[in-house]
Amino acid sequence: MNKVVKAENEKIAAIDSATAAETVADGVKRAKIKEAEGYKQSKILHAEGEAEAIKLVNEAADKYFIGNAQLLRKLEAMEASLENNAKIVIPTGTELVNMIGEMAGVVPLERKQKEK
Repeated sequence: MNKVVKAENEKIAAIDSATAAETVADGVKRAKIKEAEGYKQSKILHAEGEAEAIKLVNEAADKYFIGNAQLLRKLEAMEASLENNAKIVIPTGTELVNMIGEMAGVVPLERKQKEK
């Protein structure tokens, strides 16, 4: 009788141990799924942000630079190089010089003389 009780107790202990291991494994699985979902959502939000930024740049280009895509590209290239303190040589009389001057509120000498 003693062996039967002992065997029954061992069986219950084994079942409890297996159940506990299964519960732990299930918890790990759910945690990894949550982590993957968070990573996925993060990537989606970053991509949506990038798409929105591109959309806004395109809208601004359509609104303010109609027919001037090349000039916009030159301004972007100049902006990027100025961030790195690069020196740029721009020929006088180009549209880019005039655009930069107008943005800075500087009127070219030629215009000042013509206006007088």
